[in-house]
This record gives sequence, C-alpha cells and structure tokens, in this order.
Amino acid sequence: MELPKRARTADWENGILTLDGEKQFEVPELTPEIMERLAGYTLVGFHVKDYPVTDELLVPFAGHKNMVNIGVEKGALTDDCFPVFAAMPKLRYLLLDGNAGINGSGLAALQGCKLDLLTLNRTRLDDAGLLQAASIPKLSHIQMDHTAITYEGLLAIAGNNYIKPVAHVQFTQEQMEHFSQLQREKAKKPVQLDEQAAAECRRVLSAFFAEMTEWEQYMEQAGFEDAEAVPRLLAIWEKYVSEKPRPGYRPLGLSYSAQGTYKGEQFLDAEQITKNKLYLYTREKNTGFDRRFLMKRVGEGWRIDAVQERLDGWQRTGL
Repeated sequence: MELPKRARTADWENGILTLDGEKQFEVPELTPEIMERLAGYTLVGFHVKDYPVTDELLVPFAGHKNMVNIGVEKGALTDDCFPVFAAMPKLRYLLLDGNAGINGSGLAALQGCKLDLLTLNRTRLDDAGLLQAASIPKLSHIQMDHTAITYEGLLAIAGNNYIKPVAHVQFTQEQMEHFSQLQREKAKKPVQLDEQAAAECRRVLSAFFAEMTEWEQYMEQAGFEDAEAVPRLLAIWEKYVSEKPRPGYRPLGLSYSAQGTYKGEQFLDAEQITKNKLYLYTREKNTGFDRRFLMKRVGEGWRIDAVQERLDGWQRTGL
C-alpha cells in the first residue's frame, strides 16, 4: 500500500484510514509499522475509534512536535499511555473515551502540558485520578460520564476555579450547580459582600438587560440602516455603562441577536471586589452560558464596567 509522503490529519475507523479528511485507504490493522509511518508525518490531529490500541502501539508518537488534537476512543489504553501524551509539546485536546484500563493514576505525567480538554467518559476514572487531572495547570474542561467518580470526589476539586467538569449523566443538574456555587465561593476574595450595593447592581443590570432586549427587537424590525439604531444604543450606554467603547464591540460595532443577548439571563451570585467594585454572576437559562459583569460605583450610582464569559476560563468580551 502506497501512502502519501505528507499528511496533517489522520483518522482510522472501521478499517479505513483517512488522511487530510479525503484520502482513504483500506487498513484493516494498525500494525506497529503503520503507526511508525503515521508518527513520521507532521500531524496536528490523529484519531482512532473502536480499535484495541495499546500503550505500546502509541510509543512512536512520543515527542511528536506538532500534535494538537489526539483521540483514541474505545481502545485498550491504560494509565501507562500518559507519558507518551506528556511528550507532545503542543497537545491541547486529548480524547480517551471508552478506554476501560484508565483510572487516572497516571495523569500526574501531564503536569507540564498545555492540555485544555480531556475526555474520559466510560473509563474507570476515580476520585484520586480526578484530583490529578485538576492539578493539570491549563486544563479547563474534563468530561467524566460513566466513570467511578463520586460526588464527594467532584467536590474535592472545587478549589480549582479554572476547571469546568462536564457530566450530563454522572451527576444531576442540581449537583453540578451546587459544585459551581462552591467553586465560586472558594474563589472569592475575603471581602464582605455589601448586600445593598449588590441589590442596586442587580437592579441596574436588569434594567440594562431589558433595554438591550427592546433595542434588539427594534433592530430585528428596522435593520442597521435605520437612523435611530445608533442613537438608541448610545443612549443605553450613556445610562448604564462606564466601560470605554472598544473597536469591534457595541456600541462602536453594531450587532444584535434575534433571540436577545440577555433575554434569558438569570442572576446566580455576587462577589465584592472592593468597596466600589463587585461582580455579578449570571447564567443564560436555556444554554447554561455563564457570564460575570464587573459593576463599578460611579458617583452615587453603579455602572457596568466590563463583562467576561466563561470559555477557556474567564475571558473578557463585549457587551
């Protein structure tokens, strides 16, 4: 079989090897020779599904300099596989669902990695393994349905306010919300919340949400060319926002959501930063999308000073 000299991605499933998303080859077995050949490519992505890939079979990939995204799902891997992944300097996404030989005892090998996403659904990942995963510095998301993790084990990593566990089956929605609440509590600075200020900030933010929803409904009917589009938006900013306008974001950059950017926003929590600044945490009720708004005391009232979205940790975005 004549394989091409170069490839950037490789996927194997049901006896078919696909290179760069389009070139297909019949490869019934992933032999050591085939794996050596694939490891010689400058791959950025490699995925194998439903094949008994062993730790030994992955060894040729150790030290692979370009790999960003690798997945071995429903394989025969054990915790001895992690040193191979640890030697990939650019690895960000590691998908290992369905490898029953993994319990997480080898995750300490990934301490020096830039890993962002780790999926270990349908493995034997346990509480001790989850603790090791939570100590991977850059890890923001870990999927862990159908594992041996207990709820006590989940709560034990709440001190890591960067990581976001994903479990749709393992735990109830209420349990996951309680975990998020505990995570926020542990992340808070030891400043007593000014309840009166928090209530005033919620009132200001609620009014902002309502006026923005009304503006977006207006835009849906009128369109960007309408003479009132910009003046109406600027009036809302003048009333509620202290943040200096930034290029590409509203109100300098016009954009709107037909569904309403803030229509389903629900208040979750408040965190005092200083006497004159606090965070209000919200969640969109339909999507579960998390935001936090930095509120700033301006004169006798409160204004919105910034907003962040929880993606890869908290990241600043536009209102």
